[in-house]
Parts: sequence; structure tokens; C-alpha cells
Amino acid sequence: MDAMMIVRRLEYLVALAREKHFARAALACHVSQPTLSAGIQQLEIDLGVQIVKRGHRFEGFTEAGELVLSWALRTTSDAETLRQQLKERQESHAATLRIGVLGSAIPLMKIFTVPFQRRYPSMNLAVTIHDAYGIEQCIEERSLDVAITYLDKTSRNYRRAQPLYVEEYELLIKRGTRFSGKASACWEDIREQPLCLLSPNTRIFGAEESGILNQALTKTPHIITNAIWLVMDHVRTGNWASVLPRPVRVMIAGDRELEAIRLEPTGAQPTVGIVLPRSEPVSQAAEAFFEIAASIESLNIVETLLQAEVEPVGSAPRRRAK
Repeated sequence: MDAMMIVRRLEYLVALAREKHFARAALACHVSQPTLSAGIQQLEIDLGVQIVKRGHRFEGFTEAGELVLSWALRTTSDAETLRQQLKERQESHAATLRIGVLGSAIPLMKIFTVPFQRRYPSMNLAVTIHDAYGIEQCIEERSLDVAITYLDKTSRNYRRAQPLYVEEYELLIKRGTRFSGKASACWEDIREQPLCLLSPNTRIFGAEESGILNQALTKTPHIITNAIWLVMDHVRTGNWASVLPRPVRVMIAGDRELEAIRLEPTGAQPTVGIVLPRSEPVSQAAEAFFEIAASIESLNIVETLLQAEVEPVGSAPRRRAK
């Protein structure tokens, strides 16, 4: 007997056991009822036993049929596992996973991409930065497989969504300068000193924060750039401060010169999460990336990194003032 034909007939048997009705079982298997009945009869011939009790309706399985059904359940389960593994292998060698990310979340990406790469070592990743509207548009155009974006009223358009963190912003300063060692600062404070900023209109800032920063720039000397390293280098001089999303502290952890001071929220703080679009067919690689990002392990790492103090290398841990 052809192996795949055997598996198909066993699937008919499993469906019949589940549905307890020939017509419904055939519908579940996407075949006609005569095809399903003929397949089970051929299985009986091949195995030399009666599997289904004879009658006008389904009346159950014979004693031998119960043994065959037990084997069918194991075999079809193994066959499905094999199909999934082969599909994942094909995806990992032939496809590119398209990931859309808010600019503010970029420093956290390696938390997810490293374990994903271990699972899919040959798969390509295309990571692009967008604002929330851009991500929504790309999802509608089906040009993204998975995304990290704000979770709001549009979340109902996603098949799955998992919160990752609450968005906050921080004042980046040189250690020993004004505000150093403080638990927090307010947005009004940024108007009192020179600033070196990524453009307030860039995708790492929300609309409200962009407005505050643009207003602040009318009142204080400043440098505007599109290079994060230029920002950090100028803050290290002590002559400028900067404002950056909280995940940037991942990039400066252990820095001997830089310090991040929490800025008090301006209002409701949006939640950033990972989402899977409602699309068909479902990408197994996208599902895997989502599961990795949404795992307890990843969420704990994100929380630890975002809550930890930014301490210089070799220093004793410092408690945040309350």
C-alpha cells in the first residue's frame, strides 16, 4: 500500500471516530461520503479485519477496530508533526520573515532575534522601522508577517497580540551634571538646557512627545541629527542632554559616562506589543517569532532590562530614590 494513502485512510477513520457520523466525517475531510466509506472499506480489506460495525448508521467500532483506531490516532498525529516540521524547514531555507518595528523598540530586538535564529538558522529577517500608522498600512497591504507596535483600538485587527512593555521616555545626561542621581525629571526641565536630539518628528517618538520636543526646541539651543551615536557622543561632553525612549537604556547599560533619568509621563502611557496580522496562509515562522517574543522568558528579560538602573561598569548597584 502507498504510505500516504494509508495515512489518508487513517485520517478518515479518526474523523469518523470524532464526528460519529459518515457525512460529517466526510465533510471534515473535504471528500464525498462514498469516498470516505470506500477508503475505510479498503483499509479493512488491506488489514484483513472488520473495523466498523455494520448498520444503516454509524454504530461504533469492532474490537479489532478499536485497536486500529488507537494506531490511527498515533500515526496521524506523527504524520501531522512531520508535515509541520517539513513546512518549517522549507520556510526556514526559502523565505524571509518580514518584521515591522516601532523605532523606539529597536534596542530590544536581539532579545527575540537571537533565539529565533537558533530555531531557524537559515531564515532571513527583514526588519524595517515604521511609525504606528505605517505598520497598520503595511499590515493592510500584507507586506509584514509580524510587527511590534502600539496596542490600541486597532488591535482587534490582529489575530494575536501580546503586550511587551509600557512606553516611557528618559532624559539622557552625563553623570555628574544637573539631574544626575535623581529618580525622575519632568518634561518642563528639558527646556532649561541645551539638547542634542534625534528629530522630534522621527518614528521613535509618539505624537504628544514630538509636540513637546518641538516646542522645547524653540526655547533652548540644540543640535538635531539622525545619528544616535552623535547624540551619545555630544551628551558625553556634558554640554547637551537628550530625550530617548526607555529601551535605549539597553544600549547604554554599563556606560561609564551616561545616565538615564526617567521623565514623568505626560498622560496615558501607550502599551507596545507584538502582533500577528489576520492573514492566510499562516506563516509558521511568524508564529514561532511571536511565541518567542511572547514567552515568559523574553518578557522577563524585557522587564529586567527596562527596570534596571543604568550603572557604570564596576560600580555598586544603586537603588532608585522613591
